[in-house]
Amino acid sequence: MSTQKTEYMNPGMTTKESMVYNQIKQAILHNEFEPGTVLVERKLSEIYNVSRSPVRYALRQLAKEGLLADEPGKGIVVPVYTLEDILEVYDLLEVLQVYALQVSLKNYDMIADATLGQILEKTKQYMSEEDLIERMEWDVKFHNFIIHYVNNKRLDMMFELLVNQKRRFDITSFHDTEHAELSTQQHEKIYQAIRDRDLDASIAAVKEHSQYIKQYYINKLVTGRYNV
Repeated sequence: MSTQKTEYMNPGMTTKESMVYNQIKQAILHNEFEPGTVLVERKLSEIYNVSRSPVRYALRQLAKEGLLADEPGKGIVVPVYTLEDILEVYDLLEVLQVYALQVSLKNYDMIADATLGQILEKTKQYMSEEDLIERMEWDVKFHNFIIHYVNNKRLDMMFELLVNQKRRFDITSFHDTEHAELSTQQHEKIYQAIRDRDLDASIAAVKEHSQYIKQYYINKLVTGRYNV
């Protein structure tokens, strides 16, 4: 069973359009464009040394994915996410993961256990090395595995769209060691329940993790410790 992540990209993209799309997407996910920034085709074409056509295509595609927004009177901007946006995304991520476990847990085997275990070990490795940015990449891989093990392309696509937006929120927690440690511990709980083939415990652990993340952002926003 394949667990390869499916990129949400138009298969009709040209090589140049794909290149510009990926470059702008990575810039957004690494916070190189601040929330509220208006992305101007002419400036981007100069930055990436391409014509405006592939830039325009990339911006439209990224707007479809929710990483950019088309605001009347402004144009294409990097969105400023509200608490409601964050909670909606995590509610849906939880629903999709619960569904994935309900459908596929019975199909897990020793190979799946080993793969998920390796992902968890990588997460812990980068945690111990205090490389929280790389730790977050493996954090995402952990959740991706649960989804992609179902082997449902539509589920993959929905999850990818939400994860792209989740990554924007993640930027604000890259250097929060305590948060990273707690999240990793919760991953261990999910992993153990999966290894035990305990569906109820697996779902409960996913929901507990989701509730923790949502409360984390609620607390952050209420106390004003950062803006997203």
